[in-house]
Amino acid sequence: MGKTIHTTTEHKIGAVTYFVVSAQSEKATETLDKKVEKLIKKDMRETAVKRRFC
Repeated sequence: MGKTIHTTTEHKIGAVTYFVVSAQSEKATETLDKKVEKLIKKDMRETAVKRRFC
């Protein structure tokens, strides 16, 4: 069995720093950039919902 290599990258947007851990996959359908964009948008939506109910 081969070992999976994980890469950690840091993305800073404004005052928020995101650390992204990724591994290469032959079955991947998204680029890392698209995945990070999707995760950031999800985080922003969840943060907005939390702020409304606090």
